Amino acid sequence: MDRSHRFLQCSACDLIFTDPMPAVNGRWYQEQVMYKVRDQLMNGGLQWNHQQFLQDRPGHGGRLLDVGCGTGEFLAAAHSTGYQITGFDFDPGAIQTAQKRFQMENLFTGDLFEFRDKYRKEPFQVVTAFEVLEHSPQPGDFLAALRDLTSPGGFLAISVPNRDRWPAFRYDWDYPPNHLTRWSRSALAGLLGKNGFRVLRTATGWRQGEGFLHQHLQFGVVTRLMRRNGSSENAGSVAVASNAYRLKSAAIKCLALPVNLGLQLAGETGMTLYLLAQKEPHRG
Repeated sequence: MDRSHRFLQCSACDLIFTDPMPAVNGRWYQEQVMYKVRDQLMNGGLQWNHQQFLQDRPGHGGRLLDVGCGTGEFLAAAHSTGYQITGFDFDPGAIQTAQKRFQMENLFTGDLFEFRDKYRKEPFQVVTAFEVLEHSPQPGDFLAALRDLTSPGGFLAISVPNRDRWPAFRYDWDYPPNHLTRWSRSALAGLLGKNGFRVLRTATGWRQGEGFLHQHLQFGVVTRLMRRNGSSENAGSVAVASNAYRLKSAAIKCLALPVNLGLQLAGETGMTLYLLAQKEPHRG
């Protein structure tokens, strides 16, 4: 990732953004090792933000659109609790993995604004966007598109990396062209308010210790395997990488327990900021 960009802070809305603001397409995500790892190895688990949503269960049983659906784990869980699901992602590789893993229909990739123009006359009762907004070079337009895709009185659940977390922005993935903006609670709530949403609940969380250890206990085995043989056709190498990743993850969960306890006692917030909001009934 490129750490040469400078970050500026808006005095009016509190958003921190990179300057210049680069933009990448879905192919860029397909070529990154960390997304290959996600697409082929990180299957079966729900993230903290997903669990927050399933605890809230807004508009239960309604039509749900997940923007940035990735490899489909959250969509599968939402479907199992009664939602009628649709997924959208910028990474065609992630969509292919979701289709293969869960045999899902109604999964789309491409340009979000074209998707919005197609479906705005059939808005969704629930829209979710987990860890997506920080990737957009046009965060205002991105959230406006989510607004247009949400029915009046419907719900939007959104999460971003927490700007006030520990550790701070020291990871490669926090820099351009991957992450372009840094969000505080007030910055995100303010943008939601400008787009006709009333914030119902905010929370911060996620296992800080696990993220820290994943970053700092890197031996390169999984990365090398995925770089050399990361295609789905190379089933043997992917299986070896998958086993290595599972062993590492299991070890880190154990090692992270005292780290997380120490962070909690120190009053540190989580890595992820989650907001649930409701669209004003009179907003079209």
